[in-house]
Amino acid sequence: MDSSEKVTKKIARKPRLKKELGFYELLVIGIAGSLGNGALFGTIDMVAGAGPSAILAFVFGAFIYLMVAFTYVELSKVYPEAGGPTRYSIYTHGRWTNLINSMADILWYLFIPPIEVVAIIIGSGFFLPGVFVTNLGYPTIDGGLLGVALLLTFIPINYFGIKQFGKTSNWIGLVKLVFYLAMVIGLIGFVFDAKNLFKYGFFTTHTPIISFLSIMPLAMYDFGATRVIPDLAEETKHKSDVTKAMIFTVVIESLIYIGVAFAIILGFHWSSFGIKPGDFGALTSAHALVGLNPFFVFTKRSGFYWIFIAALVTGFMAPYVTGYIYAGSGARVMMAIGRSGFINKKLKSINLKHSIPLVALITFTMIGAIIVFLSAPVPSIYSFIDDASAAGYLGLAVTPIALMVSRRQGVTKEEDKFKGMWLIAPLSVGLSSLIPFWAGWPSEPYAVFLMFIGCALIGIISKVKIGAKNAIWYVVYILFLTIMTLIGSDGFTGTITSLNFSSIGIHYTFSLTLPSSWGTLIPFDYATLIIFIVAMAVFYPWGVLSGFKKQFDHPEFTRPVLDDLRIGNVEMVKNSETVEE
Repeated sequence: MDSSEKVTKKIARKPRLKKELGFYELLVIGIAGSLGNGALFGTIDMVAGAGPSAILAFVFGAFIYLMVAFTYVELSKVYPEAGGPTRYSIYTHGRWTNLINSMADILWYLFIPPIEVVAIIIGSGFFLPGVFVTNLGYPTIDGGLLGVALLLTFIPINYFGIKQFGKTSNWIGLVKLVFYLAMVIGLIGFVFDAKNLFKYGFFTTHTPIISFLSIMPLAMYDFGATRVIPDLAEETKHKSDVTKAMIFTVVIESLIYIGVAFAIILGFHWSSFGIKPGDFGALTSAHALVGLNPFFVFTKRSGFYWIFIAALVTGFMAPYVTGYIYAGSGARVMMAIGRSGFINKKLKSINLKHSIPLVALITFTMIGAIIVFLSAPVPSIYSFIDDASAAGYLGLAVTPIALMVSRRQGVTKEEDKFKGMWLIAPLSVGLSSLIPFWAGWPSEPYAVFLMFIGCALIGIISKVKIGAKNAIWYVVYILFLTIMTLIGSDGFTGTITSLNFSSIGIHYTFSLTLPSSWGTLIPFDYATLIIFIVAMAVFYPWGVLSGFKKQFDHPEFTRPVLDDLRIGNVEMVKNSETVEE
């Protein structure tokens, strides 16, 4: 027996993630994970902000995310590992770029399960007003404790292995989808106030372009759940399943999101809410909707009891399913961070009994539980969570750049290359760059601030040194977006930060301000065009040229994972041969 065979046998004995998921499981997980709090609550805000044109926002959003999905498709074949998108950049640009990218990813993931749990708590306010949620829609202390209990139930659902997770998601996901569609079709088909679509104008504001683009982050929040599919690539039987599942998920969820928008626009009568006909902006401030799940109110007032029942099941089941799916996927992202040598090495450990990243799962869920509980004594934290969600799209720009660097390194096989990437890759960078900018001030800078704190602390603790020069483009890119958000997003009011202190009856106020006129130095639509062009023409090539000429190789941070993937690829080939037989 030669040394290579001994190494292979040693690797094979290590606890590893099991390849148990097929196309159907990935598809259901992708769709079920997408239909959560965002579609239920965010679509109301979209219609309120831009009227019926919110429908087009989902069409545009589908195009943007398809471009991003194509880059995930290729790299998930090159590096089919858990939390893959969080790891791609370590192979192409080193640890510093990967650390920044990891912070963007984990901020996105950490806040999604708590947001979904709070959506459930808000739903309870329809039946138990004042018990778990205040009249303004914030969790009470009891609500925070309920949220912690709900979030902790995500651990046992994810504990019994990926095969059981897939089976559970199949059944629950299908039930969720049936009730979701019943609610949507019921509102459209049985309430149907067609005048709402065109009578009051398709674009209902004096600044239609600004209104339309300003609601795009809400649409992209929904599409972001598609990323859970490449996060599970290491536990997938066939590489091609990730490709098919991602594309089908984006198409199917797009149709459902458009249906939800139609349901809101066509599924109510103005008189039932005491709103002036055509005043879509009043939907979010209507007394009947404040602090409640809007679909509970819509369907209750529709007069059709079965639509109301469908909405109740959807309102509680949809965010719960999305929450536990994100918990499982988020654990893979946390595991990926551990593999890169950040935070703690134990995060990358795999439980031998059920072949799951148990330490990462518990760590991820416990942090989420703390965030949920903080939503009760500090209600404003949820405005902060929306800000942090913008970080997710700051991480997306790295993927198409890592893809092109992988090709230049000669790592990507010809059969794994996605056609048309010469256009798709720069488009993905340009379009992804617009989402944080459209989120506006202060959302984008708050996200950057959290990323900076995380990178500074972990960079010091984990002694990150490799790839500092290769990360300069990424740092400048983020600073560029932040400055553009300051001077071109129309959201800056002059205040950078304001802190209040109180001690022994004496109050102190510290405030850092700039002239409010800075917020409109560049018109919003011009700033959008500038960011799109500069991201593609400057930062895309700069990022590609900043990559390593050869794949980053390290005995601790990359080699063990690549060895595991090599064993996993052999299993994939065996699975393929079995299918052919």
